[in-house]
Amino acid sequence: MAFNLDDGGEDGVTSSLLSKESSGMEYGSFSEEVAVIGYLQKRVSFHNISYEVSQRSCCRKLPPKTILHNISGVMKTGLNAIMGPTGSGKTSLLDILAGHKDRKGLSGLVMINGQYQPVNFKCKSAYVVQDDVVMGTLTVRENIAFSAALRLPSTYTRRDRRQKVDLVIKELGLTHVADSKIGTEYIRGISGGERKRTNIGMELIIAPGILFLDEPTTGLDASTAISVIRLLKDLSKEDRVIIISIHQPRYSIYKLFDTLTLLSKGELVYHGIAGDFALQYFNSLGYECERHDNPADFFLDVVFQNEVEKCEGDVGKGVTCNKLALAYKESSEFNEIGSELSSILDQAVKGHKQYAQFSTSLPWQFLILSIRNIRNIIRNPMVSIVQVIVMIIFAAVVGLIYFQLDTDYGGFQNRVGAFFFIIMNVVFGNLSAVELFIKERPVFIHQSATGYYRVSSYFFAKILCDLLPMRFLPVIFFSAISYWMIGFKKDLLNFAIYLLTMLLTSSAASAIAFFISAGVSVFALANLCVALSFVFQMVFGGFLLNLNTLGSWISWIQYLSIFRYSLNALFENELKGVTFCDTFFNQTDDSFECQQNLTVYGDVYLRSLDYMDYNIWFNELALFLYIIVILTFAYITLRSIKKHK
Repeated sequence: MAFNLDDGGEDGVTSSLLSKESSGMEYGSFSEEVAVIGYLQKRVSFHNISYEVSQRSCCRKLPPKTILHNISGVMKTGLNAIMGPTGSGKTSLLDILAGHKDRKGLSGLVMINGQYQPVNFKCKSAYVVQDDVVMGTLTVRENIAFSAALRLPSTYTRRDRRQKVDLVIKELGLTHVADSKIGTEYIRGISGGERKRTNIGMELIIAPGILFLDEPTTGLDASTAISVIRLLKDLSKEDRVIIISIHQPRYSIYKLFDTLTLLSKGELVYHGIAGDFALQYFNSLGYECERHDNPADFFLDVVFQNEVEKCEGDVGKGVTCNKLALAYKESSEFNEIGSELSSILDQAVKGHKQYAQFSTSLPWQFLILSIRNIRNIIRNPMVSIVQVIVMIIFAAVVGLIYFQLDTDYGGFQNRVGAFFFIIMNVVFGNLSAVELFIKERPVFIHQSATGYYRVSSYFFAKILCDLLPMRFLPVIFFSAISYWMIGFKKDLLNFAIYLLTMLLTSSAASAIAFFISAGVSVFALANLCVALSFVFQMVFGGFLLNLNTLGSWISWIQYLSIFRYSLNALFENELKGVTFCDTFFNQTDDSFECQQNLTVYGDVYLRSLDYMDYNIWFNELALFLYIIVILTFAYITLRSIKKHK
């Protein structure tokens, strides 16, 4: 099973196509005309970018908070750094340039390679987030191959993808760990720097001319951090625009920057050449960097000393009081950038709105995601094998407790108790399904937002190749062991109904867990919500409470309980047509007769609980429809997850 599967293209896509992609010529090119412009001069320009977010208060309406205020500039081929203190807006600016911000509250214009930023540009942009978003059970090669299978055009064959993956691995210096797993809490993996380079490799697979990185040195030690930045510097020499946000780099990192964009409280205080040129600019303002001081630390110290002060007198909205921002607007650097921005606008390619499309089809995405899910299950024994073992042990324990029940009055009581006990444990055993999505949530948000795959592809692959199989196998073992040990009706049809009920019950419970985990990002909160949902369904399931005694204002809740439908099906399957009684020997006719005070007729018991109104197949159908409805809600929730930052 490999990710670089052949999608039917001709075997002869030549290496010239690969070299063309490697040069970044086609990046961001939604038409041939734009491709030529992008090839001639790679650049990202931003014109009068302002961004504000609404603030909420339970007591009063708060004015919106300004994150960025009238930011303009140009970033060209090379390593471009965005710096500033915490809260200065550097990550927000990076996200806007990469198309990862919601348009709400955003104004201004971003241009990519001389064209207006396409709608949904994030689907074709290369963006490395601050936190690692790779599958820990896959190897370095498999993660990069996964990206290649989904993001490279369908014209690429299996051989072309493999060559492309090998090229990226070699370029990033990951050859020695190419077949090592990334690592999870159960699997020993590669180092932090190698994980970061793998993240970069998954973006480099599309040969981007522009690469965005958010805090690429976060969580890395000094030597690993400098190696990552040196790698980016080398990549920028290959005719790429690399834009990073970074907080406070050491000098060995700072000296690698080609340009520096310095922000203070959302305002631009410097945008131009880095290195000594930036130091000379601040020296001209009266701020001198001491000989052995780190320039990055020096810039942040100056910004801290000149944070926004209260304006004197009555000033209009949008007027800044930041001395550094005012000084920059009066500088020659600002005038030069302004002239260049005007020239870019004059020469901009105009036309209809361009949309970034997915590189592969929905069936192909489903196939690749299914392979990843299956491989993830196989390589994660703590979730797969252990769960099966636990269910086998639990089935054996239940079978021993209720071993070979008789058809006397005690056997009737034990059967009723066994059904409730079994369903309760099958339902609550699906609490583990909560982590199935929550652990992958950051990966899903990043990959679906950046155009790896459609939400529908992920959803169906997750359900059919991960969520349901993880429930089916343990439940099959549990049902086969518990049914025959307990001594239910010795009939294959009755066993098949029992197994079907267990499978549908487990699937319905896991669907609820998936739905809640899709809407709640905190594991503890999602776990609590799922548990509370199961408890309420258990109360209204018909075992702990006689549903016929409920008032009409609350009785409708019973129809939302999977316990109700499961118990109905199991009771009818086992009790219908059976008489449970304690017998005594009648010496008159030498026969055994039932004691009337210790006799239960299955049909009468079912009628007393109103179960006879619905047959077995109605309850099975109700459970199936329950699963469909809950999974539909889960899909809607997945689509509504905010994929903008």
